Amino acid sequence: MNKIFNSIPLPTRAPDGEYDCGRGSYMLLWGDSSPDEFERLCGDITASGFRLFDRTDIEGSLHCTFAGKPVLHAWYCPCERALRLTADPYTALYNTAPERCERKYSNTLWQFEVDHSLIDCGMCYIVRCCDGSFFVIDSAHMYSVNDDIRIIEFLRKLNGGAKPTVAGWFFSHGHEDHVAKFSDIVEFHSGEVDIETVYYNFPSYGHPDNEEWGECGKQVMHRFERELDEHPEIKKVRLHTGQRFFVRDLEFSVLCTHEDIYPNPLSNFNDSSTAIMMTAGGCKVLFPGDCAAESDKVFLRRYHDALKCSVVQVSHHGHSGTSSEFYRRAGAECVLFPITEIKFAEEWDKQEPNRVAVDIAKEYHIASNGTVEIPLPYSFGGTKRLPDETFEDFDGIFALWCYEYTDEYKEKLRREFLERSKG
Repeated sequence: MNKIFNSIPLPTRAPDGEYDCGRGSYMLLWGDSSPDEFERLCGDITASGFRLFDRTDIEGSLHCTFAGKPVLHAWYCPCERALRLTADPYTALYNTAPERCERKYSNTLWQFEVDHSLIDCGMCYIVRCCDGSFFVIDSAHMYSVNDDIRIIEFLRKLNGGAKPTVAGWFFSHGHEDHVAKFSDIVEFHSGEVDIETVYYNFPSYGHPDNEEWGECGKQVMHRFERELDEHPEIKKVRLHTGQRFFVRDLEFSVLCTHEDIYPNPLSNFNDSSTAIMMTAGGCKVLFPGDCAAESDKVFLRRYHDALKCSVVQVSHHGHSGTSSEFYRRAGAECVLFPITEIKFAEEWDKQEPNRVAVDIAKEYHIASNGTVEIPLPYSFGGTKRLPDETFEDFDGIFALWCYEYTDEYKEKLRREFLERSKG
């Protein structure tokens, strides 16, 4: 057992597993557990000098975070009869109540159109807080070559031309199409935007399944964490399941991280995604990142009403991600696809979950067709699509990916783009 647990009171029986969570954090797992064992553990932790910092209950799953060195987080899931305890020496603590700030604005969500000239993925969502600061989710791929500049310029425009403040920047997972452009922003444009806190939870580089992840992705994740380490002025919060945190007036609940996948395999790196539910003005918006089959098992075991929302981001861009049942339980009226029109069409017949989500919804929006502005709370008819800004470089796409399309199809797409670009 890792020495980080030496001074922590633990159940008398040996754990059934130990997991390296990354950044010096470790988790212990006890199977065949009970609520009583969870309560005893929490009581012993408090008695040993740790301070109960936060407690939540999500559909019977119990979660407690304890302030101390290290920060401890315990959670019990009755459907699995599993008790987990993480010891996290890296994380800062988070706000457990709304921040006191002047209400200057109503909340608004933007699905930002990342540059898809050369790449069909990438994902960036922006939320305006009540004081005019922003909460940002993910960024864009390195092949969206100017999106570090485009994201900053968009934030500045929303801020009336002034330097924007990002009160919180959340990252679902470490794939390049989600973190690469943030790393560029921090390295090359740190003076152009004030970033207060970063929220994330990435797995250890030494994970037993890391050979399945791809070398490029591991390098990008390593660069991301290196850039964070070089900016001590940015607060870092590693999220754990069940935690409820606030950024200005926005509320977030953590529904799943890679820690919940253990002891199942993490060979699909998409299952390292952290899924969050945002509440803004009473309206719920669900962001599963790229959650895939193993994450979906967690969702369907643990949650029913907790997945209910008005707006949902489709997992893994509408490729193989979460299940049809996930979207049935979400029941969202507005569905957001962080993908291109081309790939959306190619996946339509293959992916039943996409069809289920769209069938339930009143509207859906594809990111490549232009940035979408959604006032919150969501109300059908209030969504606004901004002019389309980027279009496929078909020669470049063929050179990179060997994707070929007929001249007729390319011309059809071009005509549709020109129409959308008018606004």
